Amino acid sequence: MLSSGSSKQICLFLASVSICVTGMLMPKQAMGLPGDPGAEDLIRSAMVYNFCKFVQWPDDTQDTIVLGVLSDPGSQTDFSSITGKMVQDATIEIRLVTSVDEIRNCDLIFIDEGQSSILREAFAVSQSEAVLTISEMDEFCSQGGIIQLVHRRGKLRFFINRSAARDSHLVLSSQLLKMAKIVEGK
Repeated sequence: MLSSGSSKQICLFLASVSICVTGMLMPKQAMGLPGDPGAEDLIRSAMVYNFCKFVQWPDDTQDTIVLGVLSDPGSQTDFSSITGKMVQDATIEIRLVTSVDEIRNCDLIFIDEGQSSILREAFAVSQSEAVLTISEMDEFCSQGGIIQLVHRRGKLRFFINRSAARDSHLVLSSQLLKMAKIVEGK
């Protein structure tokens, strides 16, 4: 039996996912965003924000959740729409990460598709520091990432690698796992 708080979180997450998927399916002109490259960033931000609600980090007393963005300068995804938002009792802070060592100072990291050459190093740091890894990179989960955002047949979906989450000492909610396609990877 789900508690009312748990049930409410699931409903909010599903509503956000529904809005995100609708946004991906709807032409940008119909959304009033003709050619707006920021629309996809808003969708990614909403997804990442909602993932935070369903992850338990080893240090659950933190007052800040740091989202690092590891990307090439000038091409990073804009997560500013979730800066300062609250998840449980913690505030989300966004940081641009320019090296693998900086991942240590993050709770979750969004790895841009152009960063495939440093994945092995990034995964090693994320496992030792309990960092949730997220990317849209092809085969991200099967290579050892935790959450992969995937565009399939006009819909935004996500894959989860449970063993990578366990290796990083993160507990993913069963509600989140039910909504994902589970991928076994390294």
